Amino acid sequence: MSLIQLYVFQYFFLKLNLIILFLSSFISIIIFYFNKLYFFQNFLKFKSFSKFLKLVLLLSLLVSFFFFLIYSYMYFIYISQLNYILLHNMYFYVPNFDIYFFNISIDIFGLIILFLAYFIGVISLLALDTRLYFKNIKYIYFIHVFILIVFFFVFSNNILLLFFFYELLLLPSFLIVYQISPSRRAIQASLYFIIWTQIGSFLVLCVISYIISVTGSFDYFFLKNYNFSDWEAYFLYLFLFLGFGFKVPIWPFHYWLTKTHVEAPTGFSMYLSGFLVKTALYGFYKLTNLLGNDLNSIFFTTIIILGILDASMKMWGQTDIKKLVAYCTIQEMNIIYLAFCWGDTYSIIGGIIFCITHGFLSGLMFYLVDCIQRRYSSRSVIEISGILTKTPSLGIAIILMCILYSGLPGTLKFTSEFYIFSGFFEYSPFLCFIVLFISNVIGLIGFSKSWFNIIFGMNSKPNSYKIMDLTNKEIYIIFICMFILVFSCFFVNILF
Repeated sequence: MSLIQLYVFQYFFLKLNLIILFLSSFISIIIFYFNKLYFFQNFLKFKSFSKFLKLVLLLSLLVSFFFFLIYSYMYFIYISQLNYILLHNMYFYVPNFDIYFFNISIDIFGLIILFLAYFIGVISLLALDTRLYFKNIKYIYFIHVFILIVFFFVFSNNILLLFFFYELLLLPSFLIVYQISPSRRAIQASLYFIIWTQIGSFLVLCVISYIISVTGSFDYFFLKNYNFSDWEAYFLYLFLFLGFGFKVPIWPFHYWLTKTHVEAPTGFSMYLSGFLVKTALYGFYKLTNLLGNDLNSIFFTTIIILGILDASMKMWGQTDIKKLVAYCTIQEMNIIYLAFCWGDTYSIIGGIIFCITHGFLSGLMFYLVDCIQRRYSSRSVIEISGILTKTPSLGIAIILMCILYSGLPGTLKFTSEFYIFSGFFEYSPFLCFIVLFISNVIGLIGFSKSWFNIIFGMNSKPNSYKIMDLTNKEIYIIFICMFILVFSCFFVNILF
């Protein structure tokens, strides 16, 4: 297939994918909101309506995911052929990060963000509790809205539209926490979520407004060739660091994330940690590319190291295992943010790989927490013990999860950490050793000790009834996450 044909087919599958998402979202809106009318209530019984809507949304999501995979495959073939032609014709090498075609900006990190949006979205849908059936339909609909917004966010070539779609992701996030969460404290959590993220968004808006007023352009590729002064670049970088840092989140602005995770339903916790916070990393990566990569500062490094230390130390004293996993994700997100702040090529590659690692690892952790809560009606380390004796399959799954979190060689986390810390070691061996010690010693021990108490602890309250072990569906979801975290590390070099 020639380059022109690949070019046209990519555009065709991209448009087809967007049409499918638009149609499915439009149909679901009509059915979902008009079912309250008397005519629809008589025409459609509630059960048949619910099953029909759920089937339509799931099928459209899977078909859209299939077309996205075809598009991604053609994109990689197109890039490889283009690089081969340019190299053999003695031209410059086209990198795998930014390609301009049909007025949209495409990069590998953006494709990975979209892949996580699809894959983590499907896994979170499989993890939904069937007891909240009608709320689950709302969640499926919101997943469609998420992916539709992310499409425009990732492919946008206009920095103002980039910010607009980044902000638009807040609306379905708020509605999920506010409407779908079974907890009464969900209102407080949703308010924390909005207030903190909006403070960061205001700082990002200030940066974008300044860039547009100075340069007079919205175009990303034009701005990439604009030279900012050192002082301009530093202060813009500082505002972007703090603005996107509220959502990552960095220390000391991470309280909203733990609050939201504790109150949100499990499916949204998987999606928030596995995908949604990655959009802040993508926005930071894309906008800081306009300023240059030589802006690393001891101030940014210190803030992030304090965040890693704070999250690692707080893991030692947690009794709620969902909050424990929340602090674990904060620690890992700060490590990824450190890679993007440093700006070294190996560190950025490691940060992008770590995004995939964190997406599936955090999804696996939150799903195991949900499996425990549904069986023991509690998330307290004090109340739960002896899981390996009562539910052997669940206990083994938790042990394997702890091994994957430790970054054992042969796993995707080991590969991503190797890239990040090899670049960071050249910058400062001493700071690299400190970060490694905090994350892989202090944090790992604090994280593992609580889980080991749950797995191997003595049964303080013996139950007269037998607790059911993992079902086939739960084993399937856990296996998918673990399979990707182990075997995908052998195929990372294909991306870069």
